[in-house]
Amino acid sequence: MEENNGGDREVLWRGAAEPSVALVLLSLFALVLMGASLGAALAMTLIPLLGGDVAVISGGLTADAPAASRWVMRLALGINHAFSFVAAGFLTVWVYYRKPTAYSDWRDYLGARQAPDWRALGRGIALIVCSIPLVLFLYTLNKALPIPDYLRTMESQTNEAIKGLLIMETPWELIANLTIIALLPAIGEEIVFRGVLQRQMQRVIFPAWLAILVSAAIFSAIHLQFEGFLSRWLLGVLLGWLYWQTGNFWAPVAAHFFNNALQVVGQYLYKSKLSTIDLEQDVQVPWYAALISLVLVGWIIQKTHLSNQKRNWLAGRV
Repeated sequence: MEENNGGDREVLWRGAAEPSVALVLLSLFALVLMGASLGAALAMTLIPLLGGDVAVISGGLTADAPAASRWVMRLALGINHAFSFVAAGFLTVWVYYRKPTAYSDWRDYLGARQAPDWRALGRGIALIVCSIPLVLFLYTLNKALPIPDYLRTMESQTNEAIKGLLIMETPWELIANLTIIALLPAIGEEIVFRGVLQRQMQRVIFPAWLAILVSAAIFSAIHLQFEGFLSRWLLGVLLGWLYWQTGNFWAPVAAHFFNNALQVVGQYLYKSKLSTIDLEQDVQVPWYAALISLVLVGWIIQKTHLSNQKRNWLAGRV
């Protein structure tokens, strides 16, 4: 992916100027808020029409909630994410990049015109798999940090709702969870946090990896689950790095989907007695396993960087 090494100066292409970073980010923020409001209104309208109880949304979901309540929460979350992230992110990109600026159109801006090659997909999945011990280790460290009581209460309520959602008694619930917990966030969050936030920050923050670190921190904080801030921040860094290195929007989307789907499928297999691993239980990872994970992640990053340098050199020769 090409970087704009000239600060936030406007980039000209065919006589059109790239919009200012502040304008794009403010528009994104406004559209996310608008999408959240519209999504909430639509959910509150549809759920009673479908025979559901809207009290489930405000009251929260518990691990022992009935199937009907789980479906109500899934519908509400799906609508909310579709409006707050997928629609808001896409509209931001489309409004400012639908006409030629520094890119031919919004698909070129995102790097979404073509599917990634198998090497990019493989690296993304390898990064996720190899980072799991390090992610779990960071989660354990994060839980030991002092956090205000009100944040811990909010965190426990969120975790309880997630446990309720991850109860899947039928294949249809598995498919619904893969859509709502894995697919929609993979697309929506990658548009918002990588496609818009990270790309715009890379125009004003140098070097590029610093923009990745900052946007990943915002990505983690926006989830309002601070006991998992460090582990989610690491995931954001890896996804941001993958996007930056491949220049292809679908590479981090695929890796993000794999990460979330792994947890959903893992819990489905456990509840179906097809697996003995309960992903809801805290796993204590020894420091040496986290160190090995860190080394493997660093090795993949280095190999990918060297491979990209070689490919660019060969392309230059041609």
